[in-house]
Formats: sequence, C-alpha cells, structure tokens
Amino acid sequence: MENLDVVMLIERLGVPMVVLGFCGWYIKYLQEGFTKEREAMMEREGKEEEQLIEIVKATSSALIEVKGALIEQTHAMRLLIEKLS
Repeated sequence: MENLDVVMLIERLGVPMVVLGFCGWYIKYLQEGFTKEREAMMEREGKEEEQLIEIVKATSSALIEVKGALIEQTHAMRLLIEKLS
C-alpha cells in the first residue's frame, strides 16, 4: 500500500477502523509465529524424548548386569564363609 492509499482508507473508514484492522493483522501475524514456534518445540521435544528413552534402556541394561554380578559375588561370599566356618 502506498501512502495515498492509507490516507484514503483513514478518510473513508476513520482512524479507529484502520487501527482495528491493523491490530487484527498483527494478532494473526503473532499467532502464526507462535504456531511455528510450537511446532519446532514439539519436534525438538520428540527427539529429546527418543534420546531419553535410549538412555533409560542403556541404564536399565547396565543395572541388570550389576545386579547379576552382585548376585554372583554374594553367592561366592556365602561359599567362602561356609568353607571358613
């Protein structure tokens, strides 16, 4: 829009109507920006959740291995105590 077009709009519709139109456009512009931001956030969170799941799986398998080793060591200590007694 050129300056002349803006002046004609203000003369025909009045300042309040032009300001309301601009506010409506600005709100729509903000909403589109927020939508893009939310989509990017959701995509990033999805990737982070997948990484977290992988970490939990790795930790769980490591804990299972530690548990198995502790059971074996406990059994070995019991045998040792029996032999010493």
